[in-house]
Order: sequence, then C-alpha cells, then structure tokens
Amino acid sequence: MTATIQSPDLMLAQTLRAKLPVDTVTALLAYPNIAADLALVLDQPPLGADYVPREIEVLYDDVTIFHWRDGRIQAQCADVEIDYMPTLVEWLIDGDTAYFSVQGLEVINRIKIMPLMDLESLDPLKEEPCKP
Repeated sequence: MTATIQSPDLMLAQTLRAKLPVDTVTALLAYPNIAADLALVLDQPPLGADYVPREIEVLYDDVTIFHWRDGRIQAQCADVEIDYMPTLVEWLIDGDTAYFSVQGLEVINRIKIMPLMDLESLDPLKEEPCKP
C-alpha cells in the first residue's frame, strides 16, 4: 500500500473548502498564516443574543482602528477615509475572532445574532483624530 503525503497547504485548502465558498477560500489562501489561524475557529458557535462583551477591537488590514473595553473607548482612528476598502476586516470580541472578512467576502461571523450597537453613540468618533 502506498501512502500519500499531503502538503500542509493542500490540507488547509481542503479544510477550508469544506466550510467556505470557493471564492472566499481563494482570497483567504493569499494569507496562509491567517487562513491557518481561522481554520481553527470556523466551527465556533455564534455569540448569543444575550452576550455582553467586555472588549471589542476592530482591525483593518491588521491595524487596530477601534478598541473599546469596559464601556470606554481605549483607542480610535477616525482618520480612515470614508471610501477606504480594507482587504482584511477583523472584529475581536473579548480577545477572540468574532468576525473576519477578506476582500469583502465573509469568512467567519459569530456576531450575527448579537443585538446591533447604537451607532449614534459613535458620533464623537467623527470629530476626534486618531488617538492611542
């Protein structure tokens, strides 16, 4: 009997294809380290409708643009151009990836049943520059 040895990249691609659309897998595989990390969390359940996060961090292209913890804004970057389209978008909730998209294609969405945030509470962000 001859054993077939598969490369880690091929195994990763197969794992992702079993869970995601082909276009999403193709876009994600351009970032193999990120793809490998996300493959480990794709099966995590959505956060419940009653889940109350203590910390939320939003990253565009691996750069934090918003960080909120315990009811207070820790960091914000309001200087992002309104028409800026990041390649990678990640939401970390309490330190775990809860949402991730690549080239606008959703990879993971664990926040789909959480209540929507009051967007009016973010209005002060429009007036303040980036601050750590």
